[in-house]
Formats: sequence, structure tokens, C-alpha cells
Amino acid sequence: MNTRSLDLLPLGLITLLVAACGAAGPATSVPEAVGSGAAAATSAPAQALEATPQSGGPAPSAGMDISTVDLCAVLPRAELASLAGGTPYDGNDPGGQACIYTIDPGDGTAELYALSITTPDATSPLIDYFRQYEQAEWPEGIGDVAYLQSSDLDDGFDLVVLVEGRYGLSISGPRPEVLQAAARLILERVGE
Repeated sequence: MNTRSLDLLPLGLITLLVAACGAAGPATSVPEAVGSGAAAATSAPAQALEATPQSGGPAPSAGMDISTVDLCAVLPRAELASLAGGTPYDGNDPGGQACIYTIDPGDGTAELYALSITTPDATSPLIDYFRQYEQAEWPEGIGDVAYLQSSDLDDGFDLVVLVEGRYGLSISGPRPEVLQAAARLILERVGE
């Protein structure tokens, strides 16, 4: 099986993951909805947004309180695998503002996808940097502004989305069409 290690994550994603993990206390985990159709698929994301923050964690400086969002429940592993046309590998279901999923895209190999949500204050400077210094695609219709770029560290892609005044989103993985589909679902469920 061909797998990628965490040390190959792009620098921008690592920065956002660290910011997301440090921005709030432990997240409330919501079990993944499995096997009960569309009602279960929509109930887990709704419950993920209703999670209450743990006391004692620092509040984000701008935007919505991302500690109330369990991103891993907003877009569960099985649903991301379905977007990629594959199946999830067994493992512990993560919870919180950052998730790393390994899926079988249907050919017995492994694809690694990493997702994180953070404050707009953490995402906005990254967007500004890429506008000034990097080559990137700027897909329309995903948040207020988004860029898609090939990763320098592996053969994957990074998609970074900013919803002005609310939150930032970062998704990395091997296929840009899956990243964009995942981002649209998350934006629909968390709100723009």
C-alpha cells in the first residue's frame, strides 16, 4: 500500500493545522452518521455545529468561534471517501478543527486528505502572501476568495478558502476536484 506521511504536509497546511489546534480547547466529538440514509448524513453535520466550546480555551480574535465547529463531523471520513469515489480505511474517527483521512480511491492504494478550519486572522495573511508571491489558481464560487496550488512537498494540491469575517478553511489531497467538492459541502454546512 502506498501511503504518505504527515511530514509531507505542505507548510501552509501545517501552519493552519497548528493554528486550529491551538485556537481552542478540546472539541466535542460527534459520532459519524452511518447507514441511516440522508437523515443521518445531515444530522451529524448539524450536531457538529451545536458542540459547545470547552471553558478555558482562548477565543479567536476575529470571525466565528471555530471551537464550536467539529469539522470532522461536518464532513465525516465516509462522506469524503464517497466524494473521491472510494471507501475509507478503518481507523479512529477524529474530532475537532483538523482531520486527516486516509481513503482507498477504488484501486487498493491510499490517498491522504487533510482538512482544517481556523480563524480568518490566520487565513487572510496566507491568502495575501499567495496573491503577491506565488503562482496559484483562484477558483470562483468557493467562499469569498480561494486559491488552489500544487504542493511543493508531494504530488498533491492545497486548497485554501477564506470566508471574510467568519473563518478560513484548508484542504490538502491528491485530487483538486475532490478538494473543491469537499470545500463546497463544508461551506454549505458551516455557512458563508
